[in-house]
Amino acid sequence: MTGKVNAWVDAVYVLSVKSFGTRHAHIDREMARHSIAFSYVFAHDVAALTEEMVAATFGLSDMKSAHQSLVLKNIWVWREAAARGYRRVLVFEDDAVLTPDFPAKFDQAMRVATQLAPGWMVFLGGLDTKVPFSYFRSPGPLVELPIATAEGCVHDALCMRRRLDWLDNNKVTLPADLLMRHIDEQQGTRQFWLRHPVVEQGSVLGIFDSHLDASRQKHTHLYNILRNRWNKFHRRWLPERMAAFRTGVR
Repeated sequence: MTGKVNAWVDAVYVLSVKSFGTRHAHIDREMARHSIAFSYVFAHDVAALTEEMVAATFGLSDMKSAHQSLVLKNIWVWREAAARGYRRVLVFEDDAVLTPDFPAKFDQAMRVATQLAPGWMVFLGGLDTKVPFSYFRSPGPLVELPIATAEGCVHDALCMRRRLDWLDNNKVTLPADLLMRHIDEQQGTRQFWLRHPVVEQGSVLGIFDSHLDASRQKHTHLYNILRNRWNKFHRRWLPERMAAFRTGVR
C-alpha cells in the first residue's frame, strides 16, 4: 500500500549496488515505514562498467569508478523519466535516513514546488551542511539555494530534460551532486532546499561505511558520528536559534 509521498511523483528510485545487501535491508525498512513504493536502480554498477561506456560519457578527471557509476545511475533515471513522460521523480541514495515526519513535510514542500514554473529540483537533505544565515530567516518550506549533496532529491521533467540536452554536447568531469549543480546553473534550473531537511545520509551518521567520501573513509565510525553531531550543532542548531532570537522565524 502506498502513501501520500507517491501521490506527488510518478516514480521513486533508490540508487544502489546489487551486492549492498545491508543497505537494501535498511532502505526496505525506511520505505515501508513511510508506505513509499519504490524501485532500485542497479544499472551501471562498477562491475558492469566498460571502457567504451566510460569514454562515451566522461572526460578526463580524477573521478573514481564508484563516482562514475553513481553519475550513470542518475543519468539512467533522467532518461527513464523522459522516455516514460514522467512529470517528476523522487530519487534517494541507498543510505538515506528519513525523518519521522517525512510524509507530512514532503507533502508541504510539494504543494509549493508544483506551483513553481517548470524547471526545478528540490533537495531534501543537508541537515549537517553549512548554509548562509539568510537560510534561517526564510519562512520556507522551500529556500532557493544550490545543492550540497544528493541523498534525496525531487526532479521535475524540464530539469531532467535540460540535463540530458547538456549531456548531448558535453563530457562529465564532476561527481553526481556537483554535476547537477553545474548543469542546472548553466541551464537556468532553480534548485531549492527544504527549510527543515527530512533526509540524512547513513554514512554521515556512522550507520554505514562510506563508499564515496574519501574524508569519511579515513576516520572511524565514532569520529564520523561525533563530527556529524558537532556540525549539526554549530552549523544548524546554534544559527537557527540566533535567527529565531533576532527575527522570530523558526
